[in-house]
Amino acid sequence: MDKTQFSIEQIPPAATLMVRQAELYPKLLLKKLQLEEDEDGIHFGLYHQDKLISVVSCFDKGNGIIQFRKFATLKEFQHQGFGSALLNYIFAYAEEQKAYKIWCNARSTATNFYKKFGMIETDQKFSKDDIDYIILEKELNKTI
Repeated sequence: MDKTQFSIEQIPPAATLMVRQAELYPKLLLKKLQLEEDEDGIHFGLYHQDKLISVVSCFDKGNGIIQFRKFATLKEFQHQGFGSALLNYIFAYAEEQKAYKIWCNARSTATNFYKKFGMIETDQKFSKDDIDYIILEKELNKTI
């Protein structure tokens, strides 16, 4: 990955939908991909050569806790460091917001990716629409 060839920006919720659909829910209509709370979140997009290739949505859950949802990178750009860059960006964003914890509902097939960033599996698991999820979390702003 050529790090000079990408930028991360805050984007409107609607801008996340195409990447969400392509990578997370290809059989759903775009309007079905909107989250009820999308308007309350902060959404980030990673652009590579002016193309939106990775998205994530962050939600302040109060009490220093941020949840990220619908994190997706277009398939042809996976395994090149773009998703990692966006994930590190939202960890830094959460720390700037003085959050002490960030968490997500991870697809069971993606947990190893998140563990590389210090996220830890909880014992909370569930299934939705034939997809198995595990809640992972990471403590932030830890002092030694």
